[in-house]
Amino acid sequence: MNVKDIEIGNWYHISGDIDNGTKDGKPYTSHDEVTRRIKRVTDTHIICECDRKFLINDNLKLSIPAFRRTDMANS
Repeated sequence: MNVKDIEIGNWYHISGDIDNGTKDGKPYTSHDEVTRRIKRVTDTHIICECDRKFLINDNLKLSIPAFRRTDMANS
């Protein structure tokens, strides 16, 4: 899945680097994996409803969670 395919307000499984501000005057990032609604997308970040800011870089992985997939058979 690609960043340009994101629909604001929908749930996505996101894995990647999070922008956590600065530490000792240097940018501080950590890695996280969550399933959240997307609130906003900028040129450099994907921002979740919980205000996590995922960096758009090579470490970013996006997928649609199982509960949102429409190709699953309904019981």
